[in-house]
Amino acid sequence: MAKSCPSCGYSPIGPFTDNCPICAESVRGGSGGSARSPNQSRSTAWIIVLLVVGLGVAAYYGLAKWRGGQADQGVVGDETVEDVRDVENQEQALERVKATIEASRRGRTVAVPATQLLQEFQNDPTAADQKYKGKCLEISGIVERVGSNQHMRFIILHAGDENAKIKIECFVAFFIPKDKTRIEQLGKGQTITLRGDYGGRVSHLQIWNCVLVE
Repeated sequence: MAKSCPSCGYSPIGPFTDNCPICAESVRGGSGGSARSPNQSRSTAWIIVLLVVGLGVAAYYGLAKWRGGQADQGVVGDETVEDVRDVENQEQALERVKATIEASRRGRTVAVPATQLLQEFQNDPTAADQKYKGKCLEISGIVERVGSNQHMRFIILHAGDENAKIKIECFVAFFIPKDKTRIEQLGKGQTITLRGDYGGRVSHLQIWNCVLVE
């Protein structure tokens, strides 16, 4: 019987899978009937929209590259002139998509260090959840680990205590090669700042559609 992750809500998960492929949370004995929260559904919708936009941009410039290549076969190093132009155009288009998303977050962004955020949830989880619901959080914290699968990349943050019961799960959205490279270069113990949509708490706090702050 298919199961759902009790941490991030991902489903369906096969009956013989012990850990969630998204956040690595244990799903032994997990129920197949758990419902996803509105925040998780909204985050999933964002991811789908962004993937569609990204694929559309890639398809558009892929077609432009093919057509342009028929007329212009100039060479720059090991790449054609059209190759260089298309890479630049695609990155510019993705930069615009990213800028649009960031612009929509400005009015609801709250800067909060991981220390304060985690302490608020330890003191009064209900009040903290109400305080940050619908907000975009800009969080400074310490990297515990970076993980990935075929769906997305995630970063686990803490406030200096690796044994803390509550940590911050940051699900990353990256669209531009330089963003992907920066995330892959993150190391354990490194202090970083991420910005993303508050997605509630399951076993840990969840932040969705995260980007690294410059």
